[in-house]
Amino acid sequence: MKSALVPCILLASFFNAQSTQSPCTSNLGGDVDPTFIEIRINSTPFNHQTFSSQNVFYHEYPASGNTTATLAAGQTYQIYTSTSSEAVIGMWLDINQNNVFEPQEYKQLVNSMSTQNTTSFTVPASAATGNTRMRIRSRAYGSTIGSGNACTSFGSGETRDYIVNVTGTQLGTKEINPVSNLAVYPNPTADFLHIHGKELILSLGVYNAEGRKIKSQIINNSRAVIDLSDYAPGEYLVKVLTRTDNRIFKVLKK
Repeated sequence: MKSALVPCILLASFFNAQSTQSPCTSNLGGDVDPTFIEIRINSTPFNHQTFSSQNVFYHEYPASGNTTATLAAGQTYQIYTSTSSEAVIGMWLDINQNNVFEPQEYKQLVNSMSTQNTTSFTVPASAATGNTRMRIRSRAYGSTIGSGNACTSFGSGETRDYIVNVTGTQLGTKEINPVSNLAVYPNPTADFLHIHGKELILSLGVYNAEGRKIKSQIINNSRAVIDLSDYAPGEYLVKVLTRTDNRIFKVLKK
């Protein structure tokens, strides 16, 4: 009996270790160029300016002051970067908060001969809320940074880790609850979603897990039908605009 328990204990220990592991912070390489002069997320307090001669190319910054921001799931933000020379820049946002930078959490920010660039990124609507690690890496222009390079040792550039606070999706609405005047069914659904209520529904919008609008309909009726049959299985957000309110609810597409 004891011998049978040993593998189970070892296996449990392995999974516990996996779930609590820390992201890679050593052997990341780097060099004096291209390092970051400024990173700024527009419309937030995040505005980090740090131009100085460096001999350490990994840095971790506190979740305070100008090195953090509160980001809403489902929202798109503009991020500005300035580097000491031309660079390629990649970013990972640990949206499931498992302390692993995974390929699906990657966004290429810059691949340009310009040292100053502004691009956009979207916090997925499905992102876990709370403190979330954000990694930004630079590398010399002409090199590559891909989704699998969060922990790769580079011969150029810099790696920075920040902590941002992710809040729930903010589409300017309130989530429908069981006492709402709107009925939504069936949920989950394989194809058609029916919505009806006591007041006029003006329009509907469907958003994917990244917060991007993928479908909209003008209704002007107290009843509506949304055809989701062409969309991949997963979780979607449906925004309902009535004469008196905006509401949002989650629907699972089978």
